[in-house]
Amino acid sequence: MCGISGLYSTSNSPDTRILERMNDCLNYRGPDESGYFCDGLVGLAHRRLSIVGLDTGRQPIFNEDETISVIFNGEIYNYPELRNNLEPRHTFETDTDTEVLVHLYEEHGLSFVKYLRGMFAFAIWDTDKDRLLLARDRMGIKPLLLADDGDTIAFASELPALLESSIDHGGLDQRAISEYFAFGQIPAPRTIFNNVRKLEPGELVIIDDGDRTHEKFYTPSIERREPSFEDAVDTLRNRIDDAIERRLMSDVPLGAFLSGGIDSSIIVGTMAELIDEQVRTFTVGFDQSLFDESWAAREVADFHNTDHTKFTVTPDDVRDTIPTVLDRLGEPFADPSLIPTYIVSRETSQNVKVALSGDGADELFAGYSKYRGEYYSKYYRSLPKSLRANLITPAINGLEASRSGHRGELVRKAQKFIRGDEETVSDRHFEWNRICSEDTVQTLTTGSPVVAGEERMRDEHRDHVTTLPENRRDDMSRILAVDTRFGLPNQILQKTDLASMYNSLEVRVPFLDQAVVEYALSLPSEYKITRTEQKRVLKRAFEDRLPDSILERNKQGFDMPIGEWFKNELAGEFRDTITGMDTKLFNPREVLDVRDEHVDGNHEHSKFLWSAYVFARWHNRMVDAGVLSSSS
Repeated sequence: MCGISGLYSTSNSPDTRILERMNDCLNYRGPDESGYFCDGLVGLAHRRLSIVGLDTGRQPIFNEDETISVIFNGEIYNYPELRNNLEPRHTFETDTDTEVLVHLYEEHGLSFVKYLRGMFAFAIWDTDKDRLLLARDRMGIKPLLLADDGDTIAFASELPALLESSIDHGGLDQRAISEYFAFGQIPAPRTIFNNVRKLEPGELVIIDDGDRTHEKFYTPSIERREPSFEDAVDTLRNRIDDAIERRLMSDVPLGAFLSGGIDSSIIVGTMAELIDEQVRTFTVGFDQSLFDESWAAREVADFHNTDHTKFTVTPDDVRDTIPTVLDRLGEPFADPSLIPTYIVSRETSQNVKVALSGDGADELFAGYSKYRGEYYSKYYRSLPKSLRANLITPAINGLEASRSGHRGELVRKAQKFIRGDEETVSDRHFEWNRICSEDTVQTLTTGSPVVAGEERMRDEHRDHVTTLPENRRDDMSRILAVDTRFGLPNQILQKTDLASMYNSLEVRVPFLDQAVVEYALSLPSEYKITRTEQKRVLKRAFEDRLPDSILERNKQGFDMPIGEWFKNELAGEFRDTITGMDTKLFNPREVLDVRDEHVDGNHEHSKFLWSAYVFARWHNRMVDAGVLSSSS
């Protein structure tokens, strides 16, 4: 796992000082080595975290006559097979998966990306053709961003490196800000800045003699399938087993995150079957029992006799960690679980350099509570509309919601459920995902995040429903497909990449293997969720590798009680950060009024308050650094 950056100009050779500054921003992504290469109008820079081919993997890596060079972030899991096919016609100088890329490009040209199985972001420079290629993997596991002012292109693994380039960021993108306050993150291809964009999952950018072409080299190929439930169980198990086994390749110590949920428990149980030595597992717990599931992780660890380590997160840990994490963000990102994910990554990185994670299974197999909400929404919407609007909604919204106890948490979930009282699937889906309630959306004066979010969600449903076969276009299948292609790369995978790479830790996600994703999305919704069960087919496929207590327990999110901390331990920090903002985007006094309402228990505003805090802290830092002007 690594960090990459580079410059391309239509008229000037790259400034090596700028290239070095960009590369220095990514030191934590690759603390083991750095590498540079300049050729005419192109400059490439690389930071390396050594995982495979420890002694021979310094980048850039070249083909035989050094006319093709590559810098690479990620892992190609099928590189042994690819290398075997290429070796009769090419000379390999290293033991790395990276070198496969240059020879595969020589062999197949632009179509070479379709042969890659893994997670990746890379840049290839073809000297003879004056062609630069940039690509991001199919599922969007690894990030790649691009800044372009028409003359110069800069690219990098993270946005702060692009801010070190000479390219004007173009100011704040107002729609991106509205989408941020709708979803808590800024979905690709947008970023917070007008002149900077993210590559989308499965995107290939071709810069050829100054011309820019953006191509999608991958959308899921979801076949029409009608397997019996028993056949689906067997096929799914085989595909997941294969995906996990491929992700065990490493020349450095390897372990797994273990939350105690179904997904990570399957990863750990399968690892225990596949490797001889004791599996090393790592989990994070909370002082507050509502958020703590470390007891479940311990049960799985004992079941598989793992070498298990637990870390407990306290409010003091969060206060100490917030500056470390948030002050590295290139743009606002408001998933609160970034903080505990950072902490478990930090502690895990003291023991191993690679960890496997269960990310992706919830979206593929209907694991989140919002999917149960969607399942039951058809029954709720069958009630008379006047009854819902005039009696049920006011009654539930009148109850006190909080995350300090089980009753308050049930009320919070009930209030979220009735927000999904919408007729169209895209509107319901937006309601399950939005972080603002109707009481808070007017705090932004630049435009309602409800409007921006609803439009974006409708666009995603239009785009992704076409990837599903006609017999899989029911509402639940549509939501799962959109979450897999939209929610995952923009939230979960971005969180995991940031938290892990800040700690020089590589994280691998077997559930997002192409063969697993496409098969899972092809299965009937009733194989995944029923009236009484979620992740049905996944549980059956691995029930022998899971303790009974884990099979029977409900999903618990990897969250932290940030809303309760804003009432108490972090109240002063929140107030000082919000009042310290110099901006026309929203009125700090209105945000503090929302916090007062949250403290009084009239409404539960945790997610909005956290998103406002993260944005304010980011904005204050950008103004202090001169990246943004005052009052922007």
